[in-house]
Amino acid sequence: MIPHGHPVMTEADIAEATGLELHTWRRRHGADFRARVPVTNPGDRLRLYDAAQARAYIEGRAIPARAETDPHPEDLLSVDEVAALLGTDASTVRAYAATGYLPQGIERHGRRWWPRHQAQARVDAGDQRHHPERTGAGRKPGDPRNQAPRGRQPRTNARVLEVAAALAQAETEGQDVTADDLAHRYGVSRRTGERLLAAARETRAKQ
Repeated sequence: MIPHGHPVMTEADIAEATGLELHTWRRRHGADFRARVPVTNPGDRLRLYDAAQARAYIEGRAIPARAETDPHPEDLLSVDEVAALLGTDASTVRAYAATGYLPQGIERHGRRWWPRHQAQARVDAGDQRHHPERTGAGRKPGDPRNQAPRGRQPRTNARVLEVAAALAQAETEGQDVTADDLAHRYGVSRRTGERLLAAARETRAKQ
């Protein structure tokens, strides 16, 4: 999380502020810096540091204690934090953002973040996704009412386009969309998720 009103710096930002290349800064100062300045996001591969503490280290000043903050609507949440809030996983959050079920978020430090209020609004709104398998519940196979109206594409085609968009978004972030993600998103079986994924990949190949 990036707390509202408390900017953070990456190691690349810190190296740039000292006028050094990142690899040089890490070799000369990395170990000492990490021993004195704690990361704000333990466990994440992208280390983030409180900017006030980092700048105090750079300037040779005493490192202040990090300010305690209460949750704020403008806090920026990572994809994993949004996933935890929504009760899903990171790749599903990316698919939500790619298809408009969730805003696309904000780019910071080479990552995508979501203001807390956007994620909370999604939680408060409840699950409003369309679940096609619920349509026509109780109807027997072959019932004409189960067929898509003439002049309209079957809903599956619309889902394939959504998944294709999600694949494109995930690729730009070096991520992936899996059959399990799609099964969870659309409330279908994993096998149906595999079919959607295959069809979306074929659609992308033709674009």
